[in-house]
Amino acid sequence: MAKTPRKEPRADKKAMAAETRSAILRAAQKLFSTKGFFDTTIADIVDKAGVSRGTFYLYFKDREQIFATLLSQAVDEMFSLSASRPTGSRQTRIESANRAYLETFKRHRAFMRSALQVATFDAGVAKALSELRGKFIDRIRTHLERSVARGECHDIDPAITSFLLVIMVEFTAYSWLSFGWQPDKDDFDLDKVVKEASALWSRAVYK
Repeated sequence: MAKTPRKEPRADKKAMAAETRSAILRAAQKLFSTKGFFDTTIADIVDKAGVSRGTFYLYFKDREQIFATLLSQAVDEMFSLSASRPTGSRQTRIESANRAYLETFKRHRAFMRSALQVATFDAGVAKALSELRGKFIDRIRTHLERSVARGECHDIDPAITSFLLVIMVEFTAYSWLSFGWQPDKDDFDLDKVVKEASALWSRAVYK
C-alpha cells in the first residue's frame, strides 16, 4: 500500500518562506551595494540568492520594490538604534543618538549611496526616502515642542529646526560616509564628527 506523502507543518512552510525572502533580500543588498542599482538585474539577484526568477516574483513585484524594502529596513535600523535613551546629560543623549545614527549609516553606506542616486529618477524611491526621513523629523519636532514649552530653548520654530537638524546629520553622512567627500586629506574621526555635530545641535537649540 502506497504511503501518503507527509505534509510539511504550516510553521515549517512559513519559516522556509521567510528564509527564502531573507536570502533574496541579502543577495539584493550585496549587489546594490557593490554594483549599484543601475547595474544590478533581477537575474543577478536570483543567481546570487540561489532561487528561480519565479520565486523572486512570489515575494517582490520588481527591482524597485525590493530596493524600497531594503531602504525601509536600513532606515528603520537607524531610527530604532538612535531612539535609545541612555542616562546622563542632555548632551550625552544627543551624542548617543547621533553616534548610533552615523555608525548604522556607515554599515549601510554603500547601499545608502545607491538610495540617494535612485531617488533622483525614481519617484517611488524618492517618496519612500522622504517618508522615512520624516520619521526622524517628527520625532525631533515632538521633543523640541516639549522643550520649547518648558522654556529650555532659544527662540526657535520646532518644525523648521527639526528639519534643519535632520538634514545636517543626514547629508553629512551621505557626503562623508557614502561618497567619501571631506575638505581635508586626512580621514575624519567618527567620534569627533559626532561631538562637533552634537555641539552645533545643542548650541543652536538650547539655552
